[in-house]
Amino acid sequence: MMSIQNISHSETPTSFTIVIPTYNEESDIGITLEALSALEYSNFDVLVIDDSTDRTPEVVGKFVDERIKCVRQTRGSGRSAARNQGILVADGDVVVILNADVHLPSDFLLRLDKHYRQGADYVLVESEVTNIDMLFPRYIQSQHRLYYGPDTKVNMNWTEGFSCRRSAAIAVGLFPEGRSDPLVAGEDGWFGELLESNGYTRVFDRSIVVSHIMPTETIEFFAQRVGRGQGVAQIWYQRDNISMIVLLLRTLRQTSFMLSNLMFCIPIARQSWRLLWHSPRQLNDFIPFLVASGLESLANVIGIWLGLIEAWRDYKIDAQGDLE
Repeated sequence: MMSIQNISHSETPTSFTIVIPTYNEESDIGITLEALSALEYSNFDVLVIDDSTDRTPEVVGKFVDERIKCVRQTRGSGRSAARNQGILVADGDVVVILNADVHLPSDFLLRLDKHYRQGADYVLVESEVTNIDMLFPRYIQSQHRLYYGPDTKVNMNWTEGFSCRRSAAIAVGLFPEGRSDPLVAGEDGWFGELLESNGYTRVFDRSIVVSHIMPTETIEFFAQRVGRGQGVAQIWYQRDNISMIVLLLRTLRQTSFMLSNLMFCIPIARQSWRLLWHSPRQLNDFIPFLVASGLESLANVIGIWLGLIEAWRDYKIDAQGDLE
């Protein structure tokens, strides 16, 4: 069902609620909130939905801006559940879904307001990694430019700085949260696909650019990529509704592909060569990108196996329920 707002232009300024799920983000959340306090727009508030064990709530509490509130996460676990909790209690007509390490330009809401007044139901924007003086952020930014940059024609339904009408988010059933374990990756693209399949109006404004930071340490990068791999398996099983046998076959195929990549290096070398032309260091990044690509391939496959194990647990729970 399409929102009635996209039938005619609105003269009323859009009200926004910015929802930020946090889990141990004490080192990032302060800079993000400083950027939000500097926004050139008055009709918005910020909900930090927190499930941290560190000092994140204290950092948020130091901000005297009354528009910023920190709420303890009480709905389920994981990022999707936190987002959904924020959406359900949001006062704004439009919700901006923000990660704790994403920084908005001061005119961000002013420019979004134009799109929503003209009938948009959800808006995608461009993003860029800022800490590209370090290898892994530079590698990830180069990937973004190669696969999702302005020159690509990929059909995207999710970006950093994503926003949508609150009514649309609720109408499509909110963010998928997962089953026995929370979805760790891919849930945002799935949510965007739900909006698209239900006929909501999308706007992709690449002239609006948000910045964010990425992990710099090897262990952080590896853990993030393991999560991406696990999310792939979760999406295969839960969204695509494939059988355990098909999931196992896909996992074995990905494992075989990864092993051949690591053994022969040609596919990894080819990818590194393509990526380095999107790096400010270009040829100097060939060997570093080769290493990063190999680590990413290994981490993704480990994550897919973790997702397979999780799916097997869900399968057994479902089978037990059928017997009862």
